[in-house]
Amino acid sequence: MVTRGKNQIVAGLDIGSAKVTCFIAELDEFYNPNVIGYGQHAATGMKKGMIVDMDRTETAMREAVRQAEDMAGVEIGGVIVSVGGIHLRSQTTDGLVVLNNHEIADSDIFKVIDVARARQIEGDRQIIHAQATKYVLDDQTDIRDPRGMMGSRLEADVHIISAASAAIRNVMRCVERCNLEVQDIVVQGYSSAMSCLVADERELGVALVDMGGGTCDIAIYVEGALVHTAVVPVGGQHITADIARGLSTPLATAERIKTLHGCALSTAIGEDEEIEIPHVGEDRHDHDGLHITKSQLAGIIQPRAEEMLEMIRDQIEQSGFENAIGRRVVLTGGCSQLSGMAKLAEVVMDKSVRVARPTGVQGLTDLSGAPQFATAIGLLLYGAKQAAQQSRNAKRRFNPFGWITNMFSALGRTLKFVN
Repeated sequence: MVTRGKNQIVAGLDIGSAKVTCFIAELDEFYNPNVIGYGQHAATGMKKGMIVDMDRTETAMREAVRQAEDMAGVEIGGVIVSVGGIHLRSQTTDGLVVLNNHEIADSDIFKVIDVARARQIEGDRQIIHAQATKYVLDDQTDIRDPRGMMGSRLEADVHIISAASAAIRNVMRCVERCNLEVQDIVVQGYSSAMSCLVADERELGVALVDMGGGTCDIAIYVEGALVHTAVVPVGGQHITADIARGLSTPLATAERIKTLHGCALSTAIGEDEEIEIPHVGEDRHDHDGLHITKSQLAGIIQPRAEEMLEMIRDQIEQSGFENAIGRRVVLTGGCSQLSGMAKLAEVVMDKSVRVARPTGVQGLTDLSGAPQFATAIGLLLYGAKQAAQQSRNAKRRFNPFGWITNMFSALGRTLKFVN
């Protein structure tokens, strides 16, 4: 992490199926991020969240980082990187440590999580996140945070997200080829949830769905904790491809038509105007192309959108947390902005749906704060949180009066045993 003046700089690199995005933020004295630069480039070397062409992906990374650095006026040396793809796996396991009836500290929390991690380590997989969702201290259940409590036996349910080791190595190698250090790796769904969900939604239970270009990333929160993640291998690019095939038009034109005129729900169309569609290989200035109505275009889009939402619904049902989230679903990502998508999602999933823009970061504009940048902005929030935690840990380590506190604590324990 570099500094500018007295402030630290944090950078997030979102490697998506449709685009690579880099955001740079400056942290103030309270570790609140303020966006000072961002850039993006088409990710032609990615497919379904995984690298399929190293050279093209490296080019996209370099260009996105260059744009962000030019806007910010700083040169970054490292980035927090997002990862996605169907190789991600979400599991819940448990860990247990025996205590000596002492006050539970951070080290005990780390131990119980490490025990759970050790049970899930496989040779071809790498653990990305391991987070305790709830604790049991002796006979007391459903404890949120046991630090400061005392007991003899601490158990924890731990949610673990792992990834294929080869996929992670490829991402790290590609970033290193851009002369950047990988400071941390964050799962895309988790990162998007950090920037789009409010505290009440996390507490009451909610499913966050980031509808990207090649995949849809799902993150489920219950009682304030991330309890499940999943990836659906369908996204906005599949809708674009359907339009291109159905109308025999170039992919770039199909994407433009989808963005300007597309609707995921035919009944939501108001005025049914005609759209001119140029054929593949024709000059775009020719006026002999196909003409279709918005309703006909929706007839191509809606079946794929329904399929996508049905797959998301099935993943939520298979997670085992459908009842826990109630009727709360939050959509974000570029595909969520397609007209009629939210209404169709309410019908298909039988949930209350809202489309979310990323928040919690200063310096966002209408463009930089769009839903398609939810993951990249979440990376900044993650980096700010890590920087604040490191600062607190450093202050504890260098407390000049720590020996006095320790002396009185030891004296208190001695008197307790004597009595």
